[in-house]
Amino acid sequence: MSTIVFSQGDATITVPAGGSIAVASYAEAQAFEIVGFPNFPEQSDLLGVFENNEITVFGPFTGGATIQIQAGATEVLYNVGTAPTIPELGGARSRVVRTAVDVTGPITSAAIMGGVVTSAAATVSGTLPTGAVLNAAVELAIGDALEWAVIKIGANAFTVADAASGHTVIGDRVVATATSGRFLTVKTAAATFESYRVG
Repeated sequence: MSTIVFSQGDATITVPAGGSIAVASYAEAQAFEIVGFPNFPEQSDLLGVFENNEITVFGPFTGGATIQIQAGATEVLYNVGTAPTIPELGGARSRVVRTAVDVTGPITSAAIMGGVVTSAAATVSGTLPTGAVLNAAVELAIGDALEWAVIKIGANAFTVADAASGHTVIGDRVVATATSGRFLTVKTAAATFESYRVG
């Protein structure tokens, strides 16, 4: 679940090194980065204005950041992580990113958050991120979920493999040639996920 900044309110959020912040609001709202220098007062630098319930992601911030959110006439939802999103918006994304997995290896958290994994190579197996890695990438409450797809555009099949720990596949894990498969990744416990084949 996302954290709420109520209408006309503000919040100051610490984003860790390498992290980003995702924000969304129906009414216009603003995000500022708080910066300071020795012997000078802190300043607020405008990062951007957002509205229309579109997810906006600021970051990543290499050395971390202190962010101030100023809500307008409606509440602001926000999440912090390496690939944060706003799950309450029913599958809305800041952007859909297609990630190619053409050799056997990992399916990254960023690939799942991007929404589309493609494979044009021959037989490939993609391993899910561990529960701990995915948990660090996005703030989700137990029961929250992400939806993503695998599109197999090359010869042979693509197999979604269980992570080393904390993330397993439930259902058919093989995406056949010239087809696609939809997966719903659900947080089932602390740093524990299950990816269900739903289509």
